[in-house]
Amino acid sequence: MKRSSFKHLLLASVILIVALTLPLWAQRFTVQLTIRGLYLGILSMSFIFLAGYGDMTSLAQMSFAAMAGYVIGIGFMRFGLPHGQLAVLAVVGSILLSALFGLVAIRAQKTYFLIMTLALSLLFHGVGMQWATVTGGSDGITGIPRPELFGFSLIQPGPLYYLTLISTAICYFGLQHIVRSRFGLVLQGIRDNPRRMTALGFNIQRHRYCAIIISGAVAGVGGVLTVYFTGVILPDRAGLGQTILVVLASLVGGVYTLKGGILGGLVVAYLISITGQLTSRYWVVLGTLFVIVVVFMPNGLLGQDIPVKRWLREQWGRHVTPRLRSFHSEK
Repeated sequence: MKRSSFKHLLLASVILIVALTLPLWAQRFTVQLTIRGLYLGILSMSFIFLAGYGDMTSLAQMSFAAMAGYVIGIGFMRFGLPHGQLAVLAVVGSILLSALFGLVAIRAQKTYFLIMTLALSLLFHGVGMQWATVTGGSDGITGIPRPELFGFSLIQPGPLYYLTLISTAICYFGLQHIVRSRFGLVLQGIRDNPRRMTALGFNIQRHRYCAIIISGAVAGVGGVLTVYFTGVILPDRAGLGQTILVVLASLVGGVYTLKGGILGGLVVAYLISITGQLTSRYWVVLGTLFVIVVVFMPNGLLGQDIPVKRWLREQWGRHVTPRLRSFHSEK
């Protein structure tokens, strides 16, 4: 086995062990904070799928997530539908909203696409604020209970954590499969050279439209987990502040890799918690982080060779590699 492959396998094993055993040894607050980071990572992956692989920077992902939350809130609080049906209907609602948004936004490209999705997101936020008889207006829908799953109540952080972890893994491997499929390769080709892909006979608009719908479905999964975690759905869930968090998490982790969405979601969630305990002006810290990432790490933590990664490689080569060689030689 090559040394690089061994390092990747060892790192993946450590991450897997920590992820699977976290509720067994970590404090309740740490588990809850990790849950928030994971569902933020799902939302970031939906953004990265469009922006990184399809060259479509969308600011409407939180609208898709909020749509899922409203379906659950309205369906349970007003119609008493079971949570099993509501979770499916919520994702379907996000898909339908993304399909509707896509019909309008697909006509624009690059900066105009970003502005179009921003306008559509503000429109959704406005509807949520004004249609008070259905959405509850600015007060939203509160008191949404957490369901039971296979006999385990999601009120406890452990079961909710494992549900969120499994959902994150499914979204990651599902998107990874799509990215590596023929559809994903065509989408990346459209990102790099749309004129050439058109000349080769590919329908650019159809592929971009399908990508928007896929990202809407993933954002819907994140929206379901969010509303089960908070128990509340508000119009501000689709607001600009929450959208900025998704974009920031994607940039911090790396907008050209799906792993960056998960890493960025965890980093931002923990950073908000730490800075929130130190100062009430945590948005200043987040804004500073945003500037630092854009200037010094435009490809994120996983997207380029930053000093921390170089230092870790040096420490590995200096301390770990000689010990591994001596261990193998003794055997």
